[in-house]
Amino acid sequence: MKNKLSSLDIKFCVGELKEILGSWTGKIYEIDGTFLFKFEPPAEKRKDLIIEPGRRIHLTSMKHSTPKKPSSFAMLLRKHLTNSKLTEIKQPDMERIVQLKFERKAEGKILIAELFGSGNLILCDENREVIKPYREETWKNRELRPGLEYTFPPNKGKNISMVNKQNLKKVLSGEKDLVRGLARNLSIGGTIAEEICYKAEISKETDPEKLSESDYQSLLSGIKDLISSEPSPRIIHEDGKPTSVLPFSFGTQSGLDVETFKNFNQALDSYFQKTSERLVENKQERKLREKIDSVKSRKKKQEKRLQELKNKVKETKAKADTISKHYKRIDFALENLENIRKSKNWNEVEEEVQEAATSGKDWAGIIESIRPEDGIVTFNLPEVSVELDLRRSSFENASEFYEEYKTAKKKRKGVKQSIKETEEELERLREEGIEGIEVPTTPPPERTREKMWFERYRWFRSSDGHLIIAGRDAKTNQEIVEKHMEPQDLYLHADLKGAPHTVIKGENEKISESIIQEAAKFAAIHSRAWRRGQAAAKVYWVRPEQVTKEAPSGEYIPKGSYMIEGERNYQTVSLEAGIGLLDEDDAKIPICGPISAIRAHSNFLIKIKPGQTKKSELAKKIKLRLEGKVDENIDIDELMQILPPGKGTLID
Repeated sequence: MKNKLSSLDIKFCVGELKEILGSWTGKIYEIDGTFLFKFEPPAEKRKDLIIEPGRRIHLTSMKHSTPKKPSSFAMLLRKHLTNSKLTEIKQPDMERIVQLKFERKAEGKILIAELFGSGNLILCDENREVIKPYREETWKNRELRPGLEYTFPPNKGKNISMVNKQNLKKVLSGEKDLVRGLARNLSIGGTIAEEICYKAEISKETDPEKLSESDYQSLLSGIKDLISSEPSPRIIHEDGKPTSVLPFSFGTQSGLDVETFKNFNQALDSYFQKTSERLVENKQERKLREKIDSVKSRKKKQEKRLQELKNKVKETKAKADTISKHYKRIDFALENLENIRKSKNWNEVEEEVQEAATSGKDWAGIIESIRPEDGIVTFNLPEVSVELDLRRSSFENASEFYEEYKTAKKKRKGVKQSIKETEEELERLREEGIEGIEVPTTPPPERTREKMWFERYRWFRSSDGHLIIAGRDAKTNQEIVEKHMEPQDLYLHADLKGAPHTVIKGENEKISESIIQEAAKFAAIHSRAWRRGQAAAKVYWVRPEQVTKEAPSGEYIPKGSYMIEGERNYQTVSLEAGIGLLDEDDAKIPICGPISAIRAHSNFLIKIKPGQTKKSELAKKIKLRLEGKVDENIDIDELMQILPPGKGTLID
């Protein structure tokens, strides 16, 4: 399975990355050694960039699980790159390296992503002096440390786009076979090397020493044909699993299951998302095997313990029964031992017992040995040999064995139950498979829905479904008026400086008074009136043709401002807002607007008004309430984006 990009992959990927040039850098996260860069581009849709040192770089539309606390290196990148403009992306000399240039005010920064080996990410100043590498490293001819000038690693292969017959012969000299020579010395990977062989109609196992002049010409033609191929990004599937991602169609892959994409970055994004899922599955499978082996080992120990207890039950019962059967002989022997011991030491006692046994006395004949230091005497009875405490009677000794028997029998029952439970656990693991196993790893990214154009702005839908949009800042305010306002629409503005430009999209339908009132409330709650804690505000509406950038003679209109010609239609609206979840494009989207509109589109409603609770705290409270009503996570950042400016409070 392909797990990293080749130099040719990077070439096609970087070519597409030019679309984010001019973007402004937002937050930067580190997720298990992978870096996520959020960009605000000139276009309407935000772009996120993934850089995984040593492995990949591409745009992503996936929703990644970001850490609450950024890593130290992510914080360093934020410090130097946030709010800077991305001005250049290039791949130096077709190496597996991508260089990104950023500009902020008068200073510039260079970020270098090394996608070979174990990889690295190096932040440099505009003169290529290293500010900080992700990992400090030292080689024979190269060092990555703060304060040193960044130098590229020695070329390990030839630039595939610059190769000719002479240097192709040189790089293949001494190689065992053609395909490995191409893959290693052109840094293109085995799949692409095989495709070159396919296009040249030369066996990939060919010894380079046996290549003819015409063979080399065929190889060069194959390389040229490959590089100039029409892009056709695709993921190759084998047995239902993704095995490779390619920038165009390969002859060697014909007949295989393929999934095509509009561009290579989309293909890379999907491929690495799928392989991340597979990586988690592999970890789960390994964890499952380990778990099953552990349970099997436990069962084996339990079965051994059960056998030990079975033996003990049998043994202690036999000893107790034997003692009870021969209690008279045992008590008589113990009594004789006690009498002898009163006048003699133990050595003399043992001698007398031996003499008595030799003379045929029964009480002495059943005594096998004596351990006076332990107070133990061993009796060799017909059924079994048994050790007894010579200080106790036969009844007391038998009772002790009976107690051991009952205890062992009880333990045996407990172990049997444990074995049964272990067998059930083993069966459950086999049936559930990896579904029942969790591994401590960051979950793979999830596919996110394609956001609609109007989600760039503040928006809601009126009770009858009309779209109302408003600006978030000076730039989007200008876009609202100059890009999205059409003749059939209506324009609204709170009678306050700095309020957002608001537009009701007419959609060739009559705009009713109720829609105008809802839009007026929307314009008011997102104005300074909310931040000031007002209970109500004045809002006016006009036709689009009344909104103009042309100032009267002798007057000046600031950038982003407009003049209103003719009569304005005023109304006073209360400042209360509703929050709910709108079903839009098969997704539940948090939405904030007039209470009547939210009630019309959401199954539940949370009401707010200007108050004293910080916006961030208010968002947390709303998140808890929403998640208490729906079985899904609510993004706190999305809530922060839709809430009115300033403090507020919940209306119970």
